Amino acid sequence: MDSFVGLASLRDVVAWRAVVERPRVEHERVWGPVLHEVARAAGCIRAAASVVIKPHIAPHVVNAALQCVPAEVLPRVDDTPQSLAARLGTSSFLDDAHVLNGGNGKRGANGSKRRRLNASCLPAPRRRSWSVVVVPEREDEDGERVVSLFNYSAYGRPAGDVRSAPMPLPVFALGEQLWLAAMPYLSDACKRNPPTHCQLLLYYALFGSAMGRHRDNYTVRHLKAMLEGGSASGSTHAALENSQRIGSEVLLYTEGSTPMEFALSFPPLRDLHADIQDYLIRPAFTARLGSGTVMVFKDIDDQFFCHQVWFDRLVLETAGATGHRLSFAFRWLTSVKNFRVAPQCSYKSAVPPPDNVVDV
Repeated sequence: MDSFVGLASLRDVVAWRAVVERPRVEHERVWGPVLHEVARAAGCIRAAASVVIKPHIAPHVVNAALQCVPAEVLPRVDDTPQSLAARLGTSSFLDDAHVLNGGNGKRGANGSKRRRLNASCLPAPRRRSWSVVVVPEREDEDGERVVSLFNYSAYGRPAGDVRSAPMPLPVFALGEQLWLAAMPYLSDACKRNPPTHCQLLLYYALFGSAMGRHRDNYTVRHLKAMLEGGSASGSTHAALENSQRIGSEVLLYTEGSTPMEFALSFPPLRDLHADIQDYLIRPAFTARLGSGTVMVFKDIDDQFFCHQVWFDRLVLETAGATGHRLSFAFRWLTSVKNFRVAPQCSYKSAVPPPDNVVDV
């Protein structure tokens, strides 16, 4: 679908800085923030600043963005886990991904360390990464067609799995509307212009899809420094660059037939340096993300809390084969790389960001 619609560029992002009278998108707040007294009652030393809102977005904007997701990656009423995995495994739309094959990698099929996620029934979400175009498509010195795009680094992802594609204008338009609706909750830097990147995450009831407990942009080292009264920069997981702008929010917009639970988990009061597997989940810090909701995930919450998502057991029992959730994760990024053009969309080389990328 990407090739049949217009593409968003960095110029579309920066143009918003000159708009004095911005349209107002109304919303309802349906969860959060978690105030100090509620947090204390739940056994947590920190309040949570994130919120879930339901913006009043015109249906045609949402529908246009959803049309950028091909039917081949959506579950069908006659699907089984195996038939769905087989179809996803042949899709050129999804980012290719190779995940660890259990344990030390020697116990999996044929003894291989990794296996293709998209062709499996594993619960991890499938992904599609989009960026506004920073430098348009061109031929490089090797004779390959490349395009410069923002890149979202992910811990544990092999270089061969780094993917990004130009963002369709309908997806960018959705991000603009979410940005306008979330304006009261955004940092000053994020208020300047809409997000520059979107990662679509696809969750399937047939796989019991879930996202495990993690932090996006910070390490345990950062949390320890913060608890001791110091400060630390954003994550450098395994020496990776920090691709998300420090202090920026993430806008998680949900569509699809099946809601999921989103939980912020936290260390016990008596053991603030506990392993994340021992973190606590409490109802006050758990929100249901359903069709049309937006989680405005605050940077300060990523520093202290871990987060995770899953399908509730009772929800799964009634979801059927077509149960799914689409999460459009919009971010403000700083890292620019050259990617091969579609259908490969694979990483080619690092590139110094142009001057107009500064502070985007």
